[in-house]
Amino acid sequence: MTPALVLALAIAQSPGALPMPPGAQAKRALFLLAEEDVEGARALLEPLLAAHGSDPLVSLAGGVLRFHEQRYDEAVGLLESAGAEEEPDGPLDLARAAREVTRGHVRVESANFVVSVPKGKDEVLVPYVLDALERQRAALAEDLGWVPPGKVTVEFLNGVKELARVSPLTEEEIRTSGTIALCKFNKLAIVSPKALLKGYDWLDTAAHEYTHHVVTRRTRNQAPIWLHEGIAKWSETRWRGAGGESFSPLAAALVRSASAKGQLVTFEEMHPSMAKLPSQERAALAFAEVVLAVEVLVKQGGPRAIGSVLEQVAAGASAEQAVARTLGTSFERFEAEWRRYLAARPMPKGGEHELARLRFRDDPKHGGEWAEWSDIPDPRARGFARLGEILRVRGRWAAARVEYGKAVALVGARVPILSVQFAVAATQSGRKADAERVLSEALDWNPDYAALNVHVARLLLERGEHARARDHLLRANRQDPFDPEIHAGLALALEALGDAAGAERERGFARTLSGSGHP
Repeated sequence: MTPALVLALAIAQSPGALPMPPGAQAKRALFLLAEEDVEGARALLEPLLAAHGSDPLVSLAGGVLRFHEQRYDEAVGLLESAGAEEEPDGPLDLARAAREVTRGHVRVESANFVVSVPKGKDEVLVPYVLDALERQRAALAEDLGWVPPGKVTVEFLNGVKELARVSPLTEEEIRTSGTIALCKFNKLAIVSPKALLKGYDWLDTAAHEYTHHVVTRRTRNQAPIWLHEGIAKWSETRWRGAGGESFSPLAAALVRSASAKGQLVTFEEMHPSMAKLPSQERAALAFAEVVLAVEVLVKQGGPRAIGSVLEQVAAGASAEQAVARTLGTSFERFEAEWRRYLAARPMPKGGEHELARLRFRDDPKHGGEWAEWSDIPDPRARGFARLGEILRVRGRWAAARVEYGKAVALVGARVPILSVQFAVAATQSGRKADAERVLSEALDWNPDYAALNVHVARLLLERGEHARARDHLLRANRQDPFDPEIHAGLALALEALGDAAGAERERGFARTLSGSGHP
């Protein structure tokens, strides 16, 4: 039971207490909903709706409650009967938009989550995201000592236009900042990976947003954005390993450069949302900064430090006070140590990479399917790669391999699209050892790039290394789950490893995604 609910019930049940008028109770419920305390608001509003449902303020609060419960038809009805204003991003506007966007969705439940996806190929997302979120919930319960009760709804959306409709963010803000998901209104809203040219880290993103949900509920929505985002970013890989594993070479390069130039994003600039920062670069830099703040917190305070800070914020302390008390120092000293850490943290391999922008399929600014070729930094190498493309289209695999190879010799294996095309040409022209060598080097630079993992898995399946092939395919699936070859390969690997049920499921996914009767 949340502190706010305890207080509300104590006031309501105290001997001799005068009953609060329905309107006052409705206002109290709206305050609780602003803190995302749905249980507290429900305890107040359900009796009110039964006894005073015609009261406009009670109907308004009830409609907002039903919206937070994802009971959108009821939410719209109550809000309309209350005479709620039809204003952009108002409760009625958001409830109608959510009802329309999720109409026809398929809903699947696990022990602690409800996943809502558009009918069709997005249904392949369901088992993976449920597994990841259940793991994330268990990891956060261990780390923080607490997770909220009840099932959490996760809604997958077709694209950024739908995310803009069901949230307070504009489409321009979403595209500018690279925002791909939100935790708000007691649910997780996540753009489907199909909306991006090469997918994205959608399972880590789901875990990230669920962490926001936990932090929001634990602190009654009182954590400042830097702490909120830092914990969510640091914790987003807990479902599959340790915290902080998502801190990439690109993030490291951004931090090092901005720190040296005095161009860091301040905590004040991050408020009220990272999604309102002016560019993907500034947003990525802000995320990199705050994840390192949490990294310093954990290094200095141990694995329970995050839980200690959140517990104190929930009790009314400021984030600065909570951090200082947890570490036994002043917040100013913590912040100074964090700034030193930003400049001194060792750079991971690939730290000089340019920022990899999210590329949306429906955004002409992103240059179409082959925009990645512009990532090749050397103009001579780009020329060789273009010639390789011409030869590949004509089916001249050996000649294409030679031209791609010239480009690889100039820039190395760090540009993933070049390494992939070289590997295809090398494999088709009978030079599988050359393909595997370049793929291995490319994965050192880009370990999560889906196509690289798929091509390595092909070679491993041919050699009968089914466990390694499965692992590469699962990593590819974390980025690009709509590639039927991933699921066809997983079916083969799982069958060989004795998982007949998993193999059958993957065969079904492969058929769904390929539109054929066979994987």
